[in-house]
Amino acid sequence: MDLKKILLLGGVGLTSAAAGIVLPTMMSGGHEATGAKNDTAAHDSGHGHEAAASGHEAPAEAPKKADAHGGDHGGHGKEVKKVIKVGPCFLPFGQIVVNLNESNLTKFLSLDISVQTDGKFEDEVKDALDAKRPVLRTWLTSHLADKSIEDIRGKVGVNRLRREIQDNFNSLLFKDGHERVNDILFEEFRVE
Repeated sequence: MDLKKILLLGGVGLTSAAAGIVLPTMMSGGHEATGAKNDTAAHDSGHGHEAAASGHEAPAEAPKKADAHGGDHGGHGKEVKKVIKVGPCFLPFGQIVVNLNESNLTKFLSLDISVQTDGKFEDEVKDALDAKRPVLRTWLTSHLADKSIEDIRGKVGVNRLRREIQDNFNSLLFKDGHERVNDILFEEFRVE
């Protein structure tokens, strides 16, 4: 390949890369992105575990409001950009161990739970989980203690249990009817 073709192909590649950077910035009104965070967490796919990839962050404009005196006291006339996460995020709920509803009471279930939500609701869900953790743990303990081994056996039983926990967490945490807990993930699911 001669030098002319190499330079031409290099120029086309450079122009394409520049367009990929400049066009989204121009289309968003000229505001630059504040960066992206990309965390990846991979979980074993056996026994109800889910693979999970954390979300990215995207900027959202949140200008400070002026007070009655016309000043904003803190931004000195500058707009403050708030970063809102886009995509899923995962919040640890913790571990819970309960005896299953078996006649000999020798079987117990050990779960380590994470809560999946949208990045835009991360702070709201985290605050709600922290505020109502005793209520959620009490409900979860009594709910799990009512389960037999047959209730949680296999993929169907595990997925049904995840959905029951998700539905009840949403109803206990958010009274407005809007679900913010998208999934319940079991990082550990062990019956002994």
